[in-house]
Amino acid sequence: MASISYNGSLTKFSERLCAEETGADLGKVGRKFVQSMLLGISRSRSVNLTDISRGLEEKISLHATHKKLSRNLEDPQLAANIGDRLLNLASEQVGPDTPLIIHVYELHKKYARKIEYLSKSADAPDVGFKVCEILASHPESDSYFPLLAHIWSNQIPGFVSDEDEIRKAVRQVQAATCGNGLFCIDDQSLDFEALRPLMVDSGLNFLSLIQLKDPDLIYKGEHRTISELLKQTETRYGKILYKLVPEGMVGVSKMDLDLFVHVGATGIKLGSCERPLSFIALKTESSYLGQNLTPILTSKTNLRSRKSLMGLMDTFLAIQDVVGTHRMLRNSFNPENFRVLTFNRLQLLMTLLQAVIHYEVSVRRGVTIDDKKFAAKPHDGEFDRTYLLPKPEKAARTGRG
Repeated sequence: MASISYNGSLTKFSERLCAEETGADLGKVGRKFVQSMLLGISRSRSVNLTDISRGLEEKISLHATHKKLSRNLEDPQLAANIGDRLLNLASEQVGPDTPLIIHVYELHKKYARKIEYLSKSADAPDVGFKVCEILASHPESDSYFPLLAHIWSNQIPGFVSDEDEIRKAVRQVQAATCGNGLFCIDDQSLDFEALRPLMVDSGLNFLSLIQLKDPDLIYKGEHRTISELLKQTETRYGKILYKLVPEGMVGVSKMDLDLFVHVGATGIKLGSCERPLSFIALKTESSYLGQNLTPILTSKTNLRSRKSLMGLMDTFLAIQDVVGTHRMLRNSFNPENFRVLTFNRLQLLMTLLQAVIHYEVSVRRGVTIDDKKFAAKPHDGEFDRTYLLPKPEKAARTGRG
């Protein structure tokens, strides 16, 4: 995979992002505005225009800076231009099997009433917008980087459904990466059904937990339930992992569980679609929790080797590590504190925030995925464990051989 060749300063990154060869011409005013916004967001750790204006420390009044930034944000073409440039830069790092995590979150503005295209729902007391982020990860280097942030509400012109907006984001990334990457669904923020049409109708390379009770799975020409496939799929490959569980989930305090994890796969089809898929049975066994079975569906086929199956399992188990790390970084900018009144301004503001996050994780490399939920060795720290750690003296002797 290609690596970014510019150095680690925000100035150099903004110059690269705004360069002529990276995308459609921004113009002198557009380049200066983008570079100022990246600097202001980075310094202020905020998307609030007052905070950004203060962080720029310009030799004009704070009100004048704020007014200038607000005026320049009203540019949907610039939002699309910067979004495409970011996606093109990030796509250079995406290989055939790079995990691309599809994650959705909401920007709530509980007391807002004047912002354009606020969502409306009788079931949701909070109003706001939805954002689909697609995050690429490098598990072997404990790093990740954002590819895209697509924002919408059910009031924008042409809105069909949330699923349709998510599929638009996926198609955009598919086109930019030339079909590279393995799309992984964050099952804690969206469900399997959201991407089912893409799984069936296109060459989408994907990995997903199956959340449907009866997803119409076909095995050797016959319908099978998830339970039947979980029972009949031979899980021949296994290894020991350690799962860090937050306090209150299975005990009063935080706990590290030792698990025996084993996997197997069998070829299936989804409904009437002729596209071959694979059903993965993921089984975890623990003396503390007993056995748990997890059904997974993937476009990968011929999964007959330990390396291929274990690699997919590791990718699946690492999804929440990437999402959690990104959520903490994104929330450090307090994105719900935006104060703009038009959808165009919000789109560009969120795109510029993605640019700053891209810089911090992929260029400056100031963020790594350290707190992994699943690990190949016991987690460090003081908490309850379902296994005994070796005594230091014995471990030292063993290490000396």
